[in-house]
Amino acid sequence: MADWKKWMALALTGAFAVLLGGCGGDAQSDENEDVKIEVTEVQPQEEEASEVVSDLEATISWWTYPIFVQDEGQEDGAYEQALIREFNKKYPNITVELKVLDYLNGPDEIQALLESEGGELPNVLLDEPGRISSYAKAGVLEDISDMFTDEVTSDIVSEGILSACTNGDSYVMYPLSGSNYVMAFNRYMIEGSGAIELMNREGACTWTTESFEQVLERLNASGFNSGMLYCSGIAGDYATRSFITNLYDGSLMNEEMTAYTMDSEENRQALTKIKEWMEKGWILNGSGSSGADAVASFVSGENSYCLLWSLPQAISNAEALAENGVEVVVMPYPSADGVPSLEYMLNGFCIFENGDADKLQASRYLVDFLCNDENVAKENVVRSGAFPVRTSMGDVYEGNEEAQLYEALMPYSGTYYNKVDGFEEMRVYWYQMEAEILNEEYSVEDATDSFVEYANKTLVKEEQEEKVEE
Repeated sequence: MADWKKWMALALTGAFAVLLGGCGGDAQSDENEDVKIEVTEVQPQEEEASEVVSDLEATISWWTYPIFVQDEGQEDGAYEQALIREFNKKYPNITVELKVLDYLNGPDEIQALLESEGGELPNVLLDEPGRISSYAKAGVLEDISDMFTDEVTSDIVSEGILSACTNGDSYVMYPLSGSNYVMAFNRYMIEGSGAIELMNREGACTWTTESFEQVLERLNASGFNSGMLYCSGIAGDYATRSFITNLYDGSLMNEEMTAYTMDSEENRQALTKIKEWMEKGWILNGSGSSGADAVASFVSGENSYCLLWSLPQAISNAEALAENGVEVVVMPYPSADGVPSLEYMLNGFCIFENGDADKLQASRYLVDFLCNDENVAKENVVRSGAFPVRTSMGDVYEGNEEAQLYEALMPYSGTYYNKVDGFEEMRVYWYQMEAEILNEEYSVEDATDSFVEYANKTLVKEEQEEKVEE
């Protein structure tokens, strides 16, 4: 497989050299070494009048998690500070104060501000839809629907991503980049068994459940170990949900997202089929295993496929894969009709309401610049370790085949369930349902009925608690 870190660094070089061209960046390279880019402070230069977009005066705060990759040796925030300097070429009178949050304490810090009187929230936040949705429900976010022009909405790669950016009828998050969750196969094993002949390797590589079943049969007949359906905890559960619900074109929830639908005919057919595969040894019972266990078994070369894979998995396991001689073939989850609906991660910006018109406009300028400016937008997508959500952005990884597959899959981004009330509690019921079925503690019908009963209660729990308080 390709060395993701190396080609990402190389992809970064050209764009970042341009980005820092007017602010002291010095790119140095050697034929036998990865390109390294230094970010250095320089004396401000006189700006050309033609570059200035607005002379609006305001001071705003931008808070972000460490989403953007920094150059080697650079502290968190160095790249973001370079972006601010570029922003100030076009908006010289807007001061942007940066704060880099950590994932452990950042959410609690913002929540504490929400609950305190007089707490000063940031003006702009770079985060994911789940947390941003909770802030929208708390009534503290600006409605940024005006930023979603017809040109923008028609350019977003999927309706699912647009929906993930909404709260009710309003847009509250402006998307930057995303990446789908997928599955992975061991190339040696699928080639050795002849299974690769049954796998679509063109474009987005979408395929059918029928073809997937034939692949499992060939792998098993050739003596290769199967992959596992893990369910000892919530970690990595998005992969098993995508896998199960896609098999026969089911869905986790109804279209209105007001009820869970694992008791549907399509989902029950999928779970029944999985039990059949397990009895044949085509998929392993992972009721005692975690998502991390499934990945480790695949990376070590033990299992022929893994249901849990993504770009971060590829990057973090690159060295171990190379050491174990495992070359990865990435595939989307199979579906009955060959058109999957994939779960995904999404990065985007929200603006907190503060009643100050100048700050709100300045915040809009910053978000628009970071997502749409021709000099930095593509670079920001690459630095986020993800892929474009805008069709017009094209191929940002310059022909890398693995990256092109992830990019081609973005239009298959489906419903973003993570922002539903009670989602975290539902996840516990999810893996319990899987284990009950795999271990034959309950029938498919009884287990799915129980899951739907308890999962639906999480959707109305908050409303019930509010009534009790009244």
